Amino acid sequence: MITNNLIKRYQALKHRKYRREYNQFLIEGKRIIHEAIKHNAAIHTLLYTESFKKNNQNFIDDLIAKGCRLECIPEQQINKISVTKTPSGIIAVCALSETVQLNFTTDRWLYLDHISDPGNLGTLLRTAAWFQLNNIALTPDSLDPYNPKVVRAGMGAHFHLAIHSDVDINIFIENNYYIIGADHRGEPLTQSLVIPERWVLVLGGEAHGLSGAVNKKLDRTLAIPKSGAGESLNVSAAGAILMHQLSRK
Repeated sequence: MITNNLIKRYQALKHRKYRREYNQFLIEGKRIIHEAIKHNAAIHTLLYTESFKKNNQNFIDDLIAKGCRLECIPEQQINKISVTKTPSGIIAVCALSETVQLNFTTDRWLYLDHISDPGNLGTLLRTAAWFQLNNIALTPDSLDPYNPKVVRAGMGAHFHLAIHSDVDINIFIENNYYIIGADHRGEPLTQSLVIPERWVLVLGGEAHGLSGAVNKKLDRTLAIPKSGAGESLNVSAAGAILMHQLSRK
């Protein structure tokens, strides 16, 4: 039975403060929930509407068969919890999977410096998962990676990644990583680029790029050569190109 107090608690998960307090976050939609189930995410409760069940009976039956805890609630209640304009009719309450211990046995990291746009952050996480860049660190004051809009843009990437918030870049220097920054004033990214095996790719925020404090710590700065028009690349587009090139080294 879902009480009004529980509905209010789930609504509160739209805000970072309460996600951290309750150690939970929301995912919404059949596709991302399927991805979460597939990768054994810690799902506390699945909420769905009667209309969703009518159109997705096999999906609901499959969730029941997997032992998931499901609750059918009125559309009015699910609309209160949802962050989308047109709710899909199914929402999952998941345990936060942010990792406390940083894994320095891995050779490759993505470090995000004050990324503030949810769409960009979600896309970067999705791209990192694609290229098996599975360890992610974010600077203090970066956008919360479990913001509902970030989770939606990530399309299930969160369940493949070890994500760490509030990380000082000095920890990587202390553990002998080669720090690579992305900046349009850097040296051109080429096929013949040679870099050490242990590296961290640093991407800066949309408005101001790499922060001064982080910029001072870089061993190398790379730029993506332009062959056409335009002032600059979106950070998620630039990140995808750099991750592709570096992951081949």
